[in-house]
Amino acid sequence: MDILSIGVLSYSTVWAILGIVLIVAELMTMAFVLVFFGLGSLLTAFLTWLGITPDFTSQLLVFSISSLGMLLILRTFAKKQFFRKSDISQEFIGQKVKVTRAISVNGEGAVSYRGSEWIAFSDSNEAIPSGSMAEIIGTEGIRVKVRKIS
Repeated sequence: MDILSIGVLSYSTVWAILGIVLIVAELMTMAFVLVFFGLGSLLTAFLTWLGITPDFTSQLLVFSISSLGMLLILRTFAKKQFFRKSDISQEFIGQKVKVTRAISVNGEGAVSYRGSEWIAFSDSNEAIPSGSMAEIIGTEGIRVKVRKIS
């Protein structure tokens, strides 16, 4: 016996519940995929409640087109809005730092910046001795790229 055929839940209620479940699942995964299917399900629930999509075939069509359409059109935009990367590395560039552990050619050392010691490296053909000054010219992960200040 189908739960929908005995009148306990309407199609619009089932679509609404599915939409809420998908949106809650999205909050747990943060993949930015399920939310669009959840929104498509909520749209289908609304249109079914209004009587615009009375049969399951039309509901499935609205759900598929709206979910995939939103996914393709809005996913990239939404990810950019919610996961903006503030380019912190730009704030480091140009800063003068003191070398606290010598930076060998093709090796790593350390610099002092804002009271903390940072792993530093240089692509220069000369070592940068401890105690000298350097300038940050970039970042690579948690390391800073420096060049010796003459």
